[in-house]
Amino acid sequence: MSITFLIPIYNEVKTVREAIDETLKIEIPQKEIIIIDNNSSDGTKKILEEYKNNKNVKIIYQTKNLGFGNSVQDGFNNSSNDFIYIQYGDLEYDINKSIEMMRIIKDKNLDVVFASRLKNINSFKEILKELIKKPSYLATILCTFLINKFYEKKFTDIIGTKLYRRKTIQPIIPKTSGQGFDFELVSLICKNRLRAEEVFINYVPRKNSRDKKIKFYHMFNAIYAILKIKIKKEKL
Repeated sequence: MSITFLIPIYNEVKTVREAIDETLKIEIPQKEIIIIDNNSSDGTKKILEEYKNNKNVKIIYQTKNLGFGNSVQDGFNNSSNDFIYIQYGDLEYDINKSIEMMRIIKDKNLDVVFASRLKNINSFKEILKELIKKPSYLATILCTFLINKFYEKKFTDIIGTKLYRRKTIQPIIPKTSGQGFDFELVSLICKNRLRAEEVFINYVPRKNSRDKKIKFYHMFNAIYAILKIKIKKEKL
C-alpha cells in the first residue's frame, strides 16, 4: 500500500523544514511527499529548494494563492498512490499518528479516517473547558454537530487532519477553493455513505505558526458549505 503526504503551505518559513523532515522520517516504505506552495512570499520557497533533488519529494508552485481547497485538488491530481494524508505545514498535528491511521484504514477497509482533537473529551464540562481555552473550537463543535445531525453520525471533530482512500474520494472532490472546501468534502463523504472512522490525535498549537485558525466569520462560510451539500439534489 502506498501513501502520499500532501502538505499545502503558505508562508510557513518557520516550520516548513521541520514539517518535511519529520514526514520523511515516517517509516512507510511506499511513500511520497507532495508540497503545494500557495505562492509564499516569506522565504518558504528558498527552503523548499533544498528538497528539489529528493526523490521522495515533489514540489508544486502555484503562481498565486488559490486557497486550501485548490491545493488539495492539485495534490489528488498529482498522486497515484492508494492513500493521501493531509499534513499541515505547521506540524500542529502529530505526524506519527499517520502510521496508526494507515493501519486502521486498511484493516477496516475504510474510505477516510478523521483525526480528532476532541475524541477523548467525554462530558459537556470538559468541552466547555476546551472552549474557554480555545474559542476557535466553537466552529468545530457547531459544524460537527450539523454533520452529525444531518447524516446520523457520531463524529467529534470534522476539521482535523485526515487520511483518504484516493480512489473513492477523488471522484467527489468539490471545486471550492476557499474556507468551505473541507466542510463540503466531509458533507459529500457522509452524503455518499462512504466508510469513515475517527481516531484521537495530539494537537499542539505552535506559537510561531502563522495564524490560520477558523475565525468567527469563517464559521458562517462553513455552515453555508454544509447546508449547500445537504440541500443539493442528487443527479438522476
